[in-house]
Amino acid sequence: MTTDQLPLPLTPTAMVWQSVFWPSPFDETSALGLLRHWAAQDHRPKIILEARADSHGIRYLIGTQRRYAETIRRSVEQLVPGSMVTGSPEDSRPPVGASRRLGLSASDWPLEAVDRLTAGRSILSALTAATDNETLVIQIVLGHGHQPSLPPAERHDSHQSVLSKALIGLQSDDRPGATQAISRKMGQHAFSATVRIGVSALAAGRRKSLLLNLASALGTVNAAGVHLRLKSDAPERLNSPRTSFWSLFTPPSRLSVPEITLLVAWPIRDKDDIPLPGVPSSHPRLVRPTPSVQSGERIIALANAPGSSGTVGYNVVDSLRHTWLVGPTGTGKSTLLLNLIVQDLEANRPVVVIEPKDLINDVLERIPASRRDDVVIIDPLSDAPVGLNPLDRSPGSGRENISPDVIADSMFGTFRSLYGESLGPRSGDILRNCLKALVHREDASLIMLPLILTNPAFRRPLMQAAVRDDPFTSGPFWQWYEGMTPEAAANVVAPLSNKIRPLLDRHLRAVLAQQRPRFNVRQVLNDRKILLVPLQKGIIGPEASRLLAAVVLYDLWQAILERVSLPEGLRIPVMVYIDEVQEFLNLPTDLDEALALSRSLRAGFHLAHQYERQLPAAMLNAFRNNARNRVTFALNADDAKTAATGQSVLTAEDFTALPAHHIYARLVRSNSMQPWVSGVTQAPPPKTSDPAKIRRLSRERYGRPVREIEAGFSQLLDGLGSDGPGNRTNQRRRRS
Repeated sequence: MTTDQLPLPLTPTAMVWQSVFWPSPFDETSALGLLRHWAAQDHRPKIILEARADSHGIRYLIGTQRRYAETIRRSVEQLVPGSMVTGSPEDSRPPVGASRRLGLSASDWPLEAVDRLTAGRSILSALTAATDNETLVIQIVLGHGHQPSLPPAERHDSHQSVLSKALIGLQSDDRPGATQAISRKMGQHAFSATVRIGVSALAAGRRKSLLLNLASALGTVNAAGVHLRLKSDAPERLNSPRTSFWSLFTPPSRLSVPEITLLVAWPIRDKDDIPLPGVPSSHPRLVRPTPSVQSGERIIALANAPGSSGTVGYNVVDSLRHTWLVGPTGTGKSTLLLNLIVQDLEANRPVVVIEPKDLINDVLERIPASRRDDVVIIDPLSDAPVGLNPLDRSPGSGRENISPDVIADSMFGTFRSLYGESLGPRSGDILRNCLKALVHREDASLIMLPLILTNPAFRRPLMQAAVRDDPFTSGPFWQWYEGMTPEAAANVVAPLSNKIRPLLDRHLRAVLAQQRPRFNVRQVLNDRKILLVPLQKGIIGPEASRLLAAVVLYDLWQAILERVSLPEGLRIPVMVYIDEVQEFLNLPTDLDEALALSRSLRAGFHLAHQYERQLPAAMLNAFRNNARNRVTFALNADDAKTAATGQSVLTAEDFTALPAHHIYARLVRSNSMQPWVSGVTQAPPPKTSDPAKIRRLSRERYGRPVREIEAGFSQLLDGLGSDGPGNRTNQRRRRS
């Protein structure tokens, strides 16, 4: 709040000003109720209402004594739902150079606009005529209130001049309609009030033009029997209004509550479908954050509602309830994800990022110096890619104590999630048995999966081992499979081969053909590593990129599940970011169940996409049920309607009208769902690192040269005609 040229320290009776932001629509009932509330109060100081217009639009101020300012704020915000009262900037009241006072031609007849909306538009239009370095002001000083009363039994003509009264005495008012008009005014709550208009402009002619134009607009509220009159006034009275007594030379007029709503230039309308001059669009609505949301350590945005400062955010434990981000391309999702990722990096949290665009490049430019050795980039386009082998059960892999059948079944769940119903019953049966056979091989990797289907020399040793291990399940299957003619087998496996053939893509096999990779996903959870997976589907192809994402998430999910054996206090929170989630989120289990379980296992998923219709029904339901933190950018019409359902704070129009980088967020704080809040995302953090150096460190520490990987793959193919690559004795002899 500001003072009006008063020395410090402020006294309780010093004048202070507050800015008011009215809701849209601002219905007449709320405006009348607020003014009646003030009129009915005894022993309150004056209240000064101002509408100030300049080249930026119209602002609304309320001035009163400092001791009464909080009462004013509370009454406005409680009696006018959706309104906000804030402290006013120090420069919010530039002085005017000319002013006039408005009086009534008759004190007991009411001002009544024929069409109050049209009259209001006329007044607002006149105010918006102010351009650069110009100001127009309407000021109403509300003095003591008057209760509704009956008209006097003997009515004197309020239009009678002073000279007439002196010559012939008081005359009664016998004009038609006088009784009804006086009753309408006297029967309302009212104030002793003074109305002033003021102007600031460089040229005298311009000041006169603006002032007369505003006075003419105010004249649209004139009624039969009463009209407004311009009277001379000193600008100082508008610039520094008094909150104590009235001047003897400017006595107040009695103005009823409805009359004040006509003159005060408030943006009153029952519907917001018709724009008003000088009044900003009612959408998107700005919503204040709760104190809980403003104290979060992970910052989502900056609060942008009037009177709100600081940040909008949540804590790490809140983000374990998952975060759902929705918004079309270009609205700012990637910037928000980047900010959250950098915050996690600076807080030394383990992070996983899977995305198909430029987010990872932006992250690599902002790696803190203390974390540059933690970065692991699984990039199939690298000349020394980091490998991933979810079938590796060698000592130190983290899977040595897991049953081969469990690994095979989980891997099958990943493929089933990836391909859905297109993986038919027969293809599913073949895939399951191939995986069960493959995991018994000590040096198994996923690129061997297509070889089982197409190469008998590779398949038969694995088939024999699988039959020995489980003759009742594997035996009948492989007997059926081997009994087919080559032509029949080719027809049967063709649908499955089409799906798993991308595993042999030269880029993908550079990652998946590493039988003993130098990196294990469990290092992310245990050693706080930063795993970045760029999925450049324009180069490696959409199928290969989806396969790679599925394998990464499979391995990550298995590592997360293994945390069950750890005490909860030892589970380091891991933050997982997936952009274009509809393409890349494929887990080997029910997604709804996985998201619910991952919270207790201290894994927080950040799930981003463009619109809800992209998501399969099961995925959409899982997000709605488990992603309790929701951040929306500008939404399309269908998504906006869905977001607005079930709450009354925001409308569908609010969600569709958000500018770029503006958000609505509904966050969890301390197990409590907070109301929707508006905000503006922060600019990207400054660049602090060289991506080329970070990539080189990742290659040197965790990668293998492509030529070495290809040589191993060629050796595998060359050995298919010998004793059989599945012969474990032969393999051990070669390794020794």
